[in-house]
Amino acid sequence: MDSRQDVFENFEVPDPIRIQKAARLVRAQLSSVRGIALLECGVTKGGLADTLKNEGARCFGVDINPRDVPGVAIQQADLNLGFPKFDAAFDVIFAGEVMEHLFDDEKFVQSARALLKPDGILMLTVPNLVFSMNRLRMLFGMTPLFAYALYHYHIYTRSTLEDLLRRNGFEIADFTSSHVLFSTRRNKRFGRIFEILGDLFPSFGAHLIVCAKKI
Repeated sequence: MDSRQDVFENFEVPDPIRIQKAARLVRAQLSSVRGIALLECGVTKGGLADTLKNEGARCFGVDINPRDVPGVAIQQADLNLGFPKFDAAFDVIFAGEVMEHLFDDEKFVQSARALLKPDGILMLTVPNLVFSMNRLRMLFGMTPLFAYALYHYHIYTRSTLEDLLRRNGFEIADFTSSHVLFSTRRNKRFGRIFEILGDLFPSFGAHLIVCAKKI
């Protein structure tokens, strides 16, 4: 297994806005969440499966580290070696801040597509290299926030993420981002404004959030 990911052994979602927005996009694409089969890659407490299980979704998870999320059937596996076996196809596969940690992101997208039902949805969130603050930081020779890390193997912008999905059999159904400066975790009043701006100007957002449909 990739030892660089050991730092996430006790990981829980630090900023719920990404999960809230991902859940909103899923609800917008489906007539109902109740009864759908959802697989969360990089499953954790506070994640999408942990959220939508309360709305009647049948939730599964996979993670490189041991996980225990009540109501979610979890398998421990290194996605660099491929997906573990599941008995059913999925309506939704979600990978929140996961794909940048994998050696081969193209292989991951192709494998996820094979597990989806016809018209199934792949939901991804990834750090944005050209986040508004990063544009200023890089202008002055500073390392970009979020996108660069020793345990990241890929760096994304909106265009590179969309290109990856389109060339592997997906169409972009919706696109947003977490926030353009800071979120409500830091400041409730102004963070909400910056979260709304993240919807309006996703290319400037800290974390890109894309909903892609299998074709």
